[in-house]
Parts: sequence; C-alpha cells; structure tokens
Amino acid sequence: MNEVSITVGGFVGTKPTLNRSPNGVEWTTFRVASTRRVRDPRNGEWSDGQTLWFTVKSFRAGARNVAESLSQGDPVVVAGRLSTEEWVDKEGKDRWQLVIDANAVGPDATRGLARFTRVVDRADREADPEAGREPDRDAEREDLPEAADPWADPGARTPGADEEAEEPVPVGG
Repeated sequence: MNEVSITVGGFVGTKPTLNRSPNGVEWTTFRVASTRRVRDPRNGEWSDGQTLWFTVKSFRAGARNVAESLSQGDPVVVAGRLSTEEWVDKEGKDRWQLVIDANAVGPDATRGLARFTRVVDRADREADPEAGREPDRDAEREDLPEAADPWADPGARTPGADEEAEEPVPVGG
C-alpha cells in the first residue's frame, strides 16, 4: 500500500458544500489553509510563512456531518490520503491542487471549545427509539467495576466486602 497519509491543522477557507452524485453518493468539499509560523534567526521574531491550501473531500455518511459541523474560518484538523487533481482551465492553462480524501475531520479544540453529538442512522432509530438519545454518563459510571477506573493504580488491590480498607499513608510527610 503506497498511499501518502497526512494530517493537517489549519482553518476552513471556504464554506463546506454538500454535494450528491447522480447515483446518490453524498460528499462534502471545502478548502483548508495551513500557514506555518517561522522564526527569523537574525532577530528572533516570528512571522507567517507560506500558506498551503488543500481541497478536502469527505464522502458518504461523514459528508453531511462535516457540512453541518464546520463553517468558514473555523480551526480544523483533517486526516486522510493526500493526492493531486489536475485539469486544464477555460483558458487552456494546466492547473492542479492538493486534495485530502478525509477519513477524519474535526474542529481543533486547542483553539476553542468543541462539543460532540453522536448521529444515529434513521434505520437504527426506527429499530431502537432509545438509540438517538445522549447516554446518561453518571448511570454508565455506576456500572463500571472499580478496576476500569483509568486513574486507578494497576498494582493496588481493592478490598473485598468482608475486609476493611487500610488507612491511606500520607506521601512525603
């Protein structure tokens, strides 16, 4: 497999547009601008370097989500396969562009607040009316065993029901 994978952080440069092919496949396309910051070694000052422009394409189920989630100017992170598209414009000039066939697109949460909302397929909702609801996070936590706590010490032992827990020992005291 000789594909070039790429992850780009930048800003949405054009309004994401949802399209539909004649055979019903949806895709969204938009442009992303990524500008590198460069430091001048002579005076130590930072400035904008060259801006790279990418055309991003997202297909099928993710296309609608991308179109409804992003707006022009939003900070974004895109991951996918890099390729080029070439064509001849109306004036007969050879043109090309960098294209990312996206497998992941999302807002850059390091530059602002983002909220995720899971989207459930219509057929799934009809089969299970509860499928479209946001889960009750507290109820989920009650069902987890203590060992599933990601912050727990993997070497620590949880006392059984008939044992008493030891008193904690202060650290550095």
